[in-house]
Amino acid sequence: MENREIFNYDKLEISTVTKKSNGTQFVSVGDFNHLSDVQFEFSVSELFETRLKKIGVNSTDKIEFVNIIFRNKFTFTNREIFQPALEFVKCYFYFNPSFTDKTFENKIKFKLCEFERFYINNAKFDEYVKFYNCLFFEKAIISKCSFNDNVVFTKSTFHGNCLFTYSNFEKLGIFSRTKFHDKDENPTALDLSQAIINGQLIFFETVLGDYKAFKIDSSSINFDKTINEGDVIPIQNKRETFRIIKDQLLQQNNIIEAERYAKLEKQTLWTETYKDFKIKNTSNLILLSLNKISNNYKTNWLYGLVFTIVIAFICHIILSISDVYKFSEFKNLAKLVNVADFSFYEKKDISPRLYAAYFLAKISIGFGIYQLIQAFRKYK
Repeated sequence: MENREIFNYDKLEISTVTKKSNGTQFVSVGDFNHLSDVQFEFSVSELFETRLKKIGVNSTDKIEFVNIIFRNKFTFTNREIFQPALEFVKCYFYFNPSFTDKTFENKIKFKLCEFERFYINNAKFDEYVKFYNCLFFEKAIISKCSFNDNVVFTKSTFHGNCLFTYSNFEKLGIFSRTKFHDKDENPTALDLSQAIINGQLIFFETVLGDYKAFKIDSSSINFDKTINEGDVIPIQNKRETFRIIKDQLLQQNNIIEAERYAKLEKQTLWTETYKDFKIKNTSNLILLSLNKISNNYKTNWLYGLVFTIVIAFICHIILSISDVYKFSEFKNLAKLVNVADFSFYEKKDISPRLYAAYFLAKISIGFGIYQLIQAFRKYK
């Protein structure tokens, strides 16, 4: 494909089409047949004043940018409110598009675009915003933004962490088939913990794994820095993000996907509790550990089966130390596994210790069976 270097607005290829149905004008900047390599600082408002206005384009007409590399700074306008509907197709941004401190009254769409940097602060989107099949090479920070209509990230890939810090979703936030991993497919982060969700978030076949996170005190200055810069993610933010996603999926009755994020939430809680271990948290750590090894947080019935068999066999060995309980008698093991069978207590000469040990063995095996059932009922 031919690569044309563009040094001023006059060199840009522009074509216009008027739609007869409603009389609105469609403006296309660029061409699919060649790549336009823009070498100067680009401003949409400057393009409008220098080229588009002269050919009768209105400020509310749709403008499409096709197959363009923006090498330098990209700005929409110097004014606070921006009106044109914009669409970018197969464009590459070396510098972050300047969304900051702007109000966008019309739709903005990015399709098959790539971003070296992406940072939005204090922007307001009154209409639909779409990032379809886009690639974000570095971290994407969306801070203090208002999405008053649907915002879409379908099929987009984030090679760096993605944060929605103090941003609000008023309608739908769609992350269908969105991927959060680097080029080596190591998980990258999504942080929704500080987001304000008044609408709904959609997660369909979203690729979001157990990404790295660190213990950072929420009351520290370092915490405020991390949620604004996104280089690392606090582990409590990670846990809250998985909880939010789980809750959103449950509201949509998507139990299968919700269970996956419930598991990630509990795994993160275990890590968080372990890293910040205190005596008062011992019971929580034990419970989380038992839930992991007994059925992998209600997601794997094989864990429950193996756990129950192992516990039953260990209890069988321990009880066989007594002369009353014979290891070689299989019926003893069968009665032990049957949590409703207490015929063992009918025997004579049972010491209080053996009585208590047998009772504890029953409880342990009963717990294993319960966890096995819970794993079978994960899609209830």
